[in-house]
Order: sequence, then structure tokens, then C-alpha cells
Amino acid sequence: MTGPIHIEGAEPGDVLEVRVLDVRLRSDWGWNMRAPTSAARETSLDFCCRHVPLDRTRNVARLPWGRELRLSPCFGNFGVAPPANWDPRKPNEANGFSGRIDDRDLGVGCTAYFPIFVAGALFSAGHGHALLDDGAAQLSAIETALAGTFEFHIRRNLHLATPRVETTSASASSSTVNAHAPQGRSRRTN
Repeated sequence: MTGPIHIEGAEPGDVLEVRVLDVRLRSDWGWNMRAPTSAARETSLDFCCRHVPLDRTRNVARLPWGRELRLSPCFGNFGVAPPANWDPRKPNEANGFSGRIDDRDLGVGCTAYFPIFVAGALFSAGHGHALLDDGAAQLSAIETALAGTFEFHIRRNLHLATPRVETTSASASSSTVNAHAPQGRSRRTN
């Protein structure tokens, strides 16, 4: 994870608009793992972790058996700090600050909106993927280190209880909010 990033002027009750402008690979390798499920245990499949070479110049991964896959980097985690009364012992509870999203459509060009619970919002991003299948449900991702460029806007004209996302893909499962409302102050960081 990278962060928390303090957004000057962000206050509880505001909404942080985060535009993903760029996502870059920071490494020439990634990894993928397979953990046995209950069905796999019955067939004696063992835990497996593979390192996958990444060609940053060509933007492809070369799988161990020779096939190449075009990369589409995205962050699996991003969000703002939770409210002070959030109970970390209940990580699966629905929350309004986000966290693990794991959606391949949340790369360059997406815009996310997070309700702000603490002064400065304290935005963080991490859990990089060079390539991700739908939600990593089958652990079908190439995990790697990423660098991102984000643009931040404080939106005082939106009131959200949970995060919302806009993408250019019709397959995104996240909700959408009105992106044409007037914007607040802007900040940009790398």
C-alpha cells in the first residue's frame, strides 16, 4: 500500500473524487498462486506459486508454458481512512470507505468517489495487479508492484454513504454517480 495521502481541505461529510490517470508497472515480474480448495484437496493438488516475467516495454506477461498475455494494470485496493468507530475485527462488514475492490475495470480512466470520514481523507492505494480476471475469484491475477498517478477533487455537492465508481466498461459491477455536477478544489499527486 501507498499512503495515507493527506488531501488538503478534505473534511468529514465531503466526497473525495479520485481520477486514475496512469498506472505503471514498477517491476519486471509478478506472481500468481493457486491455493487448494476443498475439491482440490481431494485430488491432491498442492499450493502453487509461480513467478511470471513481465515485459514492461511490450506490456505483456509471458506465462511459464510460453503463452503471452497483454497486461492491463489496476490497483486492487484503494480508498480512504475509515471512521473512528469502525471495528477492524469485522473486516467483512459493509463499509463506506472501501478497501479491497479487485475489479479489472478500475485502471486508467476510472473515477472513484469515496465519502470522507476523517480530516484529510487519508487516501491509500495498493494491491497491484498486472492483469486481473473478474474479481480474482479463482485467484486468477498476476500480482505485482505498481506506481499510479491520481487526480483528487473534493466534492462538497455530493453526499454518499458508500463508494461509487465510474468506468468506461459496461461490465463494471460498481455503481455510478452523476459526474457532471460542479467540482470542488483539485489536487494532483504521483
